[in-house]
Amino acid sequence: MRMLPWLLVFSAVSLQAWGTPTMVSRNEWGARPLTCRALLSPPVPYLITEQLTGMECQEQSVCSQLLQALQSHSVHTKGWCDLAFNFLVGDDGRVYEGIGWDVQGLHTPGYNNVSLGIAFFGSKIVQCSLSSSSSAAEGLIFYAIQGGHLSPRYIQPHLLKEEICLGSQHPVIPSKACPNIIPRSAWEAKETHCPQMNLPGKYAIIIHTARIGCNVSMDCLLRVRGISFHMDKQDFCDIGYHFLVGQDGGVYEGLGWYSQRSHTYGYNDIALGIAFMGNFVEKPPNAVALKAARDLIQCAVVKGYLAPNYLLLGHSDVADTLSPGQALYNIIKMWPHFRH
Repeated sequence: MRMLPWLLVFSAVSLQAWGTPTMVSRNEWGARPLTCRALLSPPVPYLITEQLTGMECQEQSVCSQLLQALQSHSVHTKGWCDLAFNFLVGDDGRVYEGIGWDVQGLHTPGYNNVSLGIAFFGSKIVQCSLSSSSSAAEGLIFYAIQGGHLSPRYIQPHLLKEEICLGSQHPVIPSKACPNIIPRSAWEAKETHCPQMNLPGKYAIIIHTARIGCNVSMDCLLRVRGISFHMDKQDFCDIGYHFLVGQDGGVYEGLGWYSQRSHTYGYNDIALGIAFMGNFVEKPPNAVALKAARDLIQCAVVKGYLAPNYLLLGHSDVADTLSPGQALYNIIKMWPHFRH
């Protein structure tokens, strides 16, 4: 997790440095009535940011039309109660009210009830120090803190999917360095008592659970919880994997970065165990799951949890098992750092 460092200097900066951003209300952009009922408990401790790739808008009329279309898609196609985000920031430097300050979003499983979600229109923000959208976002966040909606020491748990600048005085970590990681709390994990890993890890081992897969986040949470119950029956200290990947594209925190697990004898204290949920003997995981796993490995290197010269292995390379399944194995052997 990463706190935005520029927030730490807020005490030395006057309110006038940002001021109140130009806000466009739901009524002004032509929103349908809000029907969401789940409420936030302010101030929330997390901030989630996301880029709406391919949805550029530099005028209020265009941004409003995009919002109307996005709301219609969210409600009628996805079956949600409204937009996924609390606020959206346009290339025109305006902040558009999504579901507002008080309602839980639908942007990030595991964090929706404890975070504010802000989405940026456009493919990428360039020349951050001059960007009207980044300035608008800074103003919105400062306003959120002043209004008691966001904790002054908020945490940004996910690295941005694109290079979004929130505070141009500090470098931005490269885009797509980490995927969204759904925390242990989302699947109601117990407190762990497993021994510590020897970090950075030397190996990344790809595994499959050989169980039923999942394509929807709620189903994936149930799968992770079910695997955990199975491990309890075998008297393991916790779930058997550091992270699990669903075909919804989600990465689910198993044991996390710091503790070792019993996924591969002889490697548990020096290897990161990544398990794809499902059986991949005949058919490989889908593209979003594969991408999530590769992003997770890159994230581990960037954050220092995995050595830059790590070796990538299939479970069957170091254990007598069919895991990760031949179809998946045929894919990972083409990935960087793979070693038979």
